[in-house]
Order: sequence, then C-alpha cells, then structure tokens
Amino acid sequence: MSRPRFNLFAIGTRLSRLYRIFEEVSWWCSPDERIIASCGRDKIDDDYSWAMLVRDAIGRFRAVKVDASYPSLSAAERALWKTMADTLQTEDLIELGKQGDETNAPIDLLRLPTDVDPSRLHPYFRVLLEDSSRAPARAVIREIGPWLTPNDPHLVEEFQRKGFDQRLWEIYLWAALREFAYDVEQLEAPDFLCESPEIEFTIEATTVAPSTMGPLAEHPDPKTQNQITDFLKDYMPLKYGSALMSKLKKTNSAGKHYWEREESAGKPFLIAIADFHKPADRDMLGSMTYTQSALYVYLYGQRVHWFFDESGTLIVSAEPVGEHRYGEKVAPSGFFDDPLAANVSAVLFSNAGTLRNSAGWGLWPALGCPAITTFGSGRE
Repeated sequence: MSRPRFNLFAIGTRLSRLYRIFEEVSWWCSPDERIIASCGRDKIDDDYSWAMLVRDAIGRFRAVKVDASYPSLSAAERALWKTMADTLQTEDLIELGKQGDETNAPIDLLRLPTDVDPSRLHPYFRVLLEDSSRAPARAVIREIGPWLTPNDPHLVEEFQRKGFDQRLWEIYLWAALREFAYDVEQLEAPDFLCESPEIEFTIEATTVAPSTMGPLAEHPDPKTQNQITDFLKDYMPLKYGSALMSKLKKTNSAGKHYWEREESAGKPFLIAIADFHKPADRDMLGSMTYTQSALYVYLYGQRVHWFFDESGTLIVSAEPVGEHRYGEKVAPSGFFDDPLAANVSAVLFSNAGTLRNSAGWGLWPALGCPAITTFGSGRE
C-alpha cells in the first residue's frame, strides 16, 4: 500500500522515539485492508523487522505481531507476507485486535445525536457529512476521531455546530503534529502537550473569527490589488492581533497565563493561529488564502521592502510599523515586543487546515505533508 495511506491508518500508533531508531521502508496490506503492516531497518543494529497491525475494539489500527533481526529487507518482507496470510486464514481479527485499553466511548466526529435539529448543523459540516464527493474527507475524519482524547467534552458538538472552523483547526493541528513525529496529549488548556526524545512544548490553538461588532465588522471585501494591499496593511493585522492578544492576556481562575500552568511550566509555549474570518464562496477565494503576509508584519512590527539595484544586488530594508489603524480601531504593532510575549516561543500559522470552497471543496492537502509556517520569537 502507499505510504500516505498507511500513515493515515496508523496516525496515532507510532511513538515518537520509534522514529529515532527505526526507518520504515515498505508498507503492506491485505486485499481487504483488514491487516496493514510495515517493514523497516533498525538504525542502530542495521537489521530489518516488520510490524503487523489490525483494528482494535474501537477501530484504531494497533500492532499485534512484530518480529525483528532479519538480515535483509527481502527476508523481512517474505516472513511478513507469510504471517499475514496465515493470520487471515487461521485467526479471528476482531479478537486479535483487542488491546484491553480501549475507551468505552470513542470519539465519532460524524455521528449525529438522535434528536439533532438539522438546521443547527454548521453548513460546512453538512457538506462534509452529506456531499457524495466528500467521501475521502469523511474517511480521514473517521480514522482520526477514535484517536482523539480531549479533556473538553464539547468537541463533537462544536465540530458539528457553531464551532466547526475552530474545531477543524484543532483536529488538523493534532494530525500535523503526529505527522511531525510528536506524541500529542490533548489538554484542557493549553490545547496540546507535545513530546519527543528531544523536546517538550505546549500549544494553544486560536482562530481569527468574523467580527460582529465594532469598526472591523464592516469588512472591506477587497477586490483589486490596491484594495488587497490596503486590507493587508491594517485590517488584517488588527484581526490577527485581536486573536493573539486575547490568548496572550488570558488567565484562569487562579490568575495564571497558559505558560504558567502546571502542564506548561518550564516548557516552550506556542500559539497556533488560522484565519477563518471570512469564508470563501463560489466567486471569491477565502481571505485566508492570502493573509499570511499581514501576520508577520504584525508579529514583528516591521514591513520588509526589497529590490535589486542597477548592479543586480538585492537590497532589503525593514520599515518599523508603530501601529495599525482601521476606522476607530487602533492597536500597536509588534506582538513579540509586548512584555508578555516574552513567554511565547513561536506562533504557528497554516491556511491548509480547512474545508475550502473555491472550484471545489477538499480537506487539507495530505496528512503526509502538513503545511505549517512557524514564526519564531527568537526565544527558546
């Protein structure tokens, strides 16, 4: 089977330390995909092994048989093929897959309550649920759901209703972090604790949402290039700033910021942001597709200009930006200049964790290549 398909099925299976000692080389499945497997090389001993996975009691692919110390890849693959064939013929895969640690209430992001009012479902969720062309996206969501173990009990309800964009962003982050080879624990606040043999850090997710009141509620809806330039100069920095500063200043009932809480103390703290402030339609791409340049201007409080002089030398200069102003709304630029931001190691951004409505809709590009940009604060 293809590596991206195997990675989807096994998205929650591998521990981060595995990547440091083991290199997967080939990926296999039974004709009905009830068994999947991989072969690889031990980076320390330079020999080969295989692992066979079947679904556990709640539908997650988990390892059930492994073997190691083969002198070559072909030897490991031949042994794996025989084991897979024998297992299919002689064993009950349902019983074989039971691990004994499965939860009694796995997350099912697509299952509706029996008394649901269809009018209360988010329109994007209804597209995901009902559109026949969205079958691949539904398959991805079904694979991810049982691996999620959030402390927040409202995940499913909000994903299906008013909080679809925000919850999809969190799900995307979880999947991307798993693809980046981190062990990910879902917390109450901040949202994620990420661990690997090299580092531990926490992440709080946030989104830029539509403004319903105040000066920013009147969206400029830029069409021309000049309008877009003006839009990115002040309106969007103010939108990013509102979302980021609310996270920076937020405290819990004990008066602690995110980085001061037990799960975060002594670890790098990151904020992950996505722009959902204006949806796409059939005639116009969503603004999230072109707003990233406004984010780094706001984060660093500088606007970069560049050109080539007559000799062909690249000339780069930075113009300080003191503030952003739109209508009566005014806020200082330079997120990382705020004293509280000394506690933020980086800001993550992606415009890929979304259902996009342009020529068509689609879930994020591919779990094998999550698209995320990191803006570092310059602090550890």
